[in-house]
Amino acid sequence: MKIITISGASGSGKSSLAKLLQKALPESLLLSIDRYYLSKLEQLKLNGFCNFDYPHSLDVDLMHEHLSLLKSKGQAKVPVYDFTISERAGYENVFAKDHIIVDGLFAGDILSELSDLNIFMDVDLDLALIRRIERDMKERGRTLESVTNQYINEVRPAYFKHIAHIKNKADLVFSNNDDPDMLKEHAEDVLKILKTK
Repeated sequence: MKIITISGASGSGKSSLAKLLQKALPESLLLSIDRYYLSKLEQLKLNGFCNFDYPHSLDVDLMHEHLSLLKSKGQAKVPVYDFTISERAGYENVFAKDHIIVDGLFAGDILSELSDLNIFMDVDLDLALIRRIERDMKERGRTLESVTNQYINEVRPAYFKHIAHIKNKADLVFSNNDDPDMLKEHAEDVLKILKTK
């Protein structure tokens, strides 16, 4: 069983690429690191502040434990995270037989020693902001002001501090700016590489 990690800025297309790969790999599991976010209260207790673009906002130990279980037994009971209330809403059993695709801001960093193929999604940050605004307002009930304030104060600084360097250790770096068909080509490139591994 191989683990594929997909990292990059918020709005870079990580989840879109991950979904294309999952569709092309029927026996695969898509596991977002977003499932492992700590609640706001847990982050305050642990870090003294709440910032979802900070690596220590995640329960990395639990993620490692679940990936180990998935590789050894093919199943694990993983968290379900609700972004509308910023905390876990329960757990669900997931199963993996072939590949585990893990997408998330820091996936290729915090899981580098487990990753068999480390992918970084490169994107123009202005475009990434537009995508984030659309997603957060539509899917997470956020206001434009709250999204832009968070982006300026937390998301953009965190990208340069905690995410941009992952590009240097990635096995593959894909650009995802203007052409939506490029994601399909990137997915095809990944599938070709997986056949040789």
